[in-house]
Amino acid sequence: MNKKIVSYILPVVLLFITSAIYFAPVFEGKVVQQSDIIHYKGMSKEIVDFKKETGENTFWTSTMFSGMPTYLITTIYNGNLSKKIIDVVLKIPRPVSYHLLFLSLFYLMLILLGVNPWLSLAGALAYGFTSFFFVVFEAGHNSKSLTITYISLLIAGIILAYKNKRLAGALISTLALSWMIAANHLQMTYYAGIMVLIIAIVYFIYAVREKAIIPFLKSSGILAAAAVLAIGMNISTLWPIYEYSKDTIRGKSELTSDLHKKSDGLDRDYILDYSYDVGEALTAFIPRLKGGSMAEPLGENSQVYDLLARGQNKQNALRIANNLPLYWGSQPIAGGPFYFGAVLCFLFVFGLFIVKGKDKWWIVATVVVSFALSLGKYFPSLSNLMIDYFPLYNKFRDVKNIIVIQQFAMAFMGVMAISKVYKREVSDKVFNKALLYSFAIAGGLSLAFAVIPGLAGDFTAASDARLLQAGWPEQLLDALQADRKMVAQKDAFRTFIFVALAAGVLWAFWKKKLKAEYALALWIVLIMADMWPTNKRYLNNDSFVAKRQMNNPYTLSKADELILQDDALSYRVLNLTVNPFTDASTSYFHKSIGGYHAAKLKRYQELIDYHISPEIQSMSRMLNNGLAPDQVSMLFNSTPALKMLNTKYLIINPNGAPVKDPEPLGNAWFVNNYEVVENADAEIDAISEINPADKAVIDQRFEQYVSGKTYQKNGSIELLVSDPNYLKYAFNSSSEQLTVFSEVYYDKGWNAYIDGKEAPYFRVNYVLRAMSVPAGEHTIEFKFEPQSYYLGTKISYASSIVFIILALAFLAINIKNNGGLLPKPKKHAETTQR
Repeated sequence: MNKKIVSYILPVVLLFITSAIYFAPVFEGKVVQQSDIIHYKGMSKEIVDFKKETGENTFWTSTMFSGMPTYLITTIYNGNLSKKIIDVVLKIPRPVSYHLLFLSLFYLMLILLGVNPWLSLAGALAYGFTSFFFVVFEAGHNSKSLTITYISLLIAGIILAYKNKRLAGALISTLALSWMIAANHLQMTYYAGIMVLIIAIVYFIYAVREKAIIPFLKSSGILAAAAVLAIGMNISTLWPIYEYSKDTIRGKSELTSDLHKKSDGLDRDYILDYSYDVGEALTAFIPRLKGGSMAEPLGENSQVYDLLARGQNKQNALRIANNLPLYWGSQPIAGGPFYFGAVLCFLFVFGLFIVKGKDKWWIVATVVVSFALSLGKYFPSLSNLMIDYFPLYNKFRDVKNIIVIQQFAMAFMGVMAISKVYKREVSDKVFNKALLYSFAIAGGLSLAFAVIPGLAGDFTAASDARLLQAGWPEQLLDALQADRKMVAQKDAFRTFIFVALAAGVLWAFWKKKLKAEYALALWIVLIMADMWPTNKRYLNNDSFVAKRQMNNPYTLSKADELILQDDALSYRVLNLTVNPFTDASTSYFHKSIGGYHAAKLKRYQELIDYHISPEIQSMSRMLNNGLAPDQVSMLFNSTPALKMLNTKYLIINPNGAPVKDPEPLGNAWFVNNYEVVENADAEIDAISEINPADKAVIDQRFEQYVSGKTYQKNGSIELLVSDPNYLKYAFNSSSEQLTVFSEVYYDKGWNAYIDGKEAPYFRVNYVLRAMSVPAGEHTIEFKFEPQSYYLGTKISYASSIVFIILALAFLAINIKNNGGLLPKPKKHAETTQR
């Protein structure tokens, strides 16, 4: 085989081997036990089962929050043909496939930018083993993990386009962005977009200085066209989600009584809840400066173990010491630090003195901006400015996640710096100054925390008070805080050692005491010695379980079994043994009043806040006081919101019988009366004042459907078919009926039909559907037919075909004229001199 080809392919093979060794249990048929994927199994059960049974996709699920679109749960989006390429890699078991992409696309970026393959291998390992990927994948954030893998390829295309390789850069950018959007984590794509904006601004400033505006505008124009094409390839994804987002908790509320939630986006406190403080940000350099995780394994090397082992069984002491709540930072929850690596951080600082020009400044700007934004509520002036004025910023929470572009930029800077040293493109004076300053900064900082660990804080956590309430003696809490101090000090000293060793290898190579290949090998050894054991704390062989365990994560309780004996087509269940609004287990078996999702419908969330939650509290008080059999009807009738949602069963004890509503309203019913109200405030307030069996509340915008009509209940309506995307009813009445359906109103997809002809329906009771159905015998159908998806799919196919034609034409011309895309590997000065 051609040596040139081998020099490119062999590092990729080594990257695969490295990832395969780290995640070896996947080749035994095991999978990572991910908490969010367990939730996902509950969220998606109905959708997956429907696909297996019918072969059809459904874009609506009835098992969560009384009904919602599936766009952000699990939906197969067609039209983006470029996904066929990546699907080949994704056939490799997760997380190896995701991690291989994370590693190899950073490697490919460096190759496309002319970096030596073996140096690119070292850079890929440094970036690919940053702990963000491991921590978020272990938690089950798969779409986030996959989306960030494509950042490298996107930036490669952007830089190539601005360096006058416009067509190649544009095509690469199109492909990368199309994959990012298809991975369906728009927050990570948005953050990558912020970095692209920073690059464009820096390159524009240089274009003005260099009087090269025309080339800049040409590159920017073709990149804008590439972005439009990538969006077009994914319009079947983006259009329905955009349409849906307006009606979710990320959209604007119509209520005026809760002013702090009236903005078009998430609540400000919710956005900023997960913010870094400065000390937390330093965990990128010293991993356990803030304790690490909320279940940190210390084993016998801890004061907690020593204390417990003296007073109780050593095995029990060891069990506790391997799950210590060492984390004491500012996050509500922490699965582990987002550690970039001591070597990577040192090389970034080194690069500040070595790398020059526009690439240096977009990297610096990215690091500064992402760091500042990650501070969230600890930098309120900037955060509020972004939330109020920067487009779409208020649609995303957990702002610390923006550090994904910070770690990318720092890794890129480190590789650029080493590349310059490797090729001896700097003077001896510049090198010596850079090495001295970078070691003084990075080494000095880590040594300061090693010598004076109290610089990090007092090692107390907000959760310590809860531990005391749970029965922890103060002596044990003191031991825990001592362990926090110990790991911070230990990791700070460990970081100093790695910084010193990395600096030593740099110095030895520069002074020609180490050959280039040995220096590269030592850098790789240092990177892996630093990152491998750190990541293994948070994602290791114990994180894997048998596939069947993850495929069947929930166990049927006695209460579930009894409920499932009900052969009615549709009814809803409220599970009071869990927090119903952060629970997916109920949705696994039933149509739940609650669920688990970060983008539920806003009106339904408001119904929860104003009525369902207070009704649950009222129910709980009645149940706690004891409920006689003849009081069950009163229990349900006192909760109009739950009543109108067809809540037929309450689970109050998983091992006992559920509480059943003896007189449920059912799936649809007729009402005699209605009240037209002027706005959303009046509509939601009226819910607690009506008997939903007799009266409906209608917003004045829908008054036309009932104006001048009177109703007298008679006849019947029966649900005949209940599929997630299709409902069929038999209607019979001698007079026109105001019919209320216990189904969530969503007019951006649901269409109503009477005897096969489309008919109008409208919203009542804040969240439900209603129709004024004429007298006679009729078949009523509801079909979920989101045109945004169907039309979007056609646009996506067309855009994909355009991309394929352009890519094939470019490749054919380029191969004919130049013999290929990849740059030739460059020999550095050291090799030439030998």
